[in-house]
Amino acid sequence: MTPEERLERIERQMEFLAQSQTQTSGQLFQLSQRVEQLGDYLLRTARFMEDFARRTEERFGQVAEWQRRSDESIQRLAAAQQRTDERLNILIAVVERYFSNGKRG
Repeated sequence: MTPEERLERIERQMEFLAQSQTQTSGQLFQLSQRVEQLGDYLLRTARFMEDFARRTEERFGQVAEWQRRSDESIQRLAAAQQRTDERLNILIAVVERYFSNGKRG
């Protein structure tokens, strides 16, 4: 191989290496952009999850308050029902005494 052929061969190899380096640099840049996009996506996702957790906790607090109010209402209704039952039993006893003493009409 002559020195000119060797020089041409080396120049072709250097040109190939330069093109390869350019391609690799472009791919590395694209990869870097994708990693940055992924980081942004993960940050948005983390913020969304924090907001979701906060809203969910607020909702559970509201549900707990609604449950507490419902429990109180049920207790008041049960107490009122018990008073009604007691009064009705008194009325029944009075009516039974009235009819058992021969005061039928």
